[in-house]
Amino acid sequence: MHLALNSMVYEAGDVGARTMLSKAKEFGFTYIDFNAWRSGDPTAMSRGDRQEIVRLFQDLGLRSSQLLMINTREVASSDAQIRTKVQDYMKACADFQLELGGRQVLICWGAGVYEAGVSREQTWLLSVEAVREFADWCSDKGIIVEMELDPHVYFVLNNLNEIVKMLEAVDLPNLFPNIDIGHLCITREAPKALEKIGSRILHAHISETDTFEHTNSIIGRGRADFPAYVRKLQELGIEANCRKAGVPAVVDIEMGEPGRHVDDPDRWVRESLECLKNRLPDLRP
Repeated sequence: MHLALNSMVYEAGDVGARTMLSKAKEFGFTYIDFNAWRSGDPTAMSRGDRQEIVRLFQDLGLRSSQLLMINTREVASSDAQIRTKVQDYMKACADFQLELGGRQVLICWGAGVYEAGVSREQTWLLSVEAVREFADWCSDKGIIVEMELDPHVYFVLNNLNEIVKMLEAVDLPNLFPNIDIGHLCITREAPKALEKIGSRILHAHISETDTFEHTNSIIGRGRADFPAYVRKLQELGIEANCRKAGVPAVVDIEMGEPGRHVDDPDRWVRESLECLKNRLPDLRP
């Protein structure tokens, strides 16, 4: 299994995508989980900017293991125009991931938010419809769509049972769950809970938490028992799942998030790698 760097730590530290890629190479990473946000948002790039990012990936020998579609909080909005805007953003992200040489994209924010004043039933149906529409569009392009829970009551997917329900409701072979370890600590879902979706897991994020808030701090500074979850993923056959799907088996380190400044991204990465060297010595960049 490979260790990837999630680019959010640099975006949250006001360091752009170009510098981030060079830094990742210096740290020894091959795999990048690339955030389509701020300097990494393909919808905000010129054609030349996109080509430069693609060239940097190629020149540095980097691989885009997952593209995180950050601007998807309103994917299940009751406003049809907003939903269309989010779909257009996701399609642009998927096309950009193909340009980068990757196949996996992630719908973030629990596949949408339960809006105040809108029934939960209606929002659930809108989320299912949005995920199905996008995954169906991606299927002909060979793109794998992943989704993850967000551990608060107002997100549509806020525990593993909801993930199972979404997989069953959409019922498309290119839709998979993404595992965020910090999120599972907040929802109090132990490694054993992964057994219900074990055959479908292709990708995971190592993130930190204080068990109540998703802190996304330096790895090792919180309460997440990430070694136990990684061992469970290996036991459940994540590497075999990935071979079957034709993608690399990758776990990333995810630090930083929108709205919270990272003071020194290099230090955050360095200290996280030092922690993993002690607690998961077989997982290296």
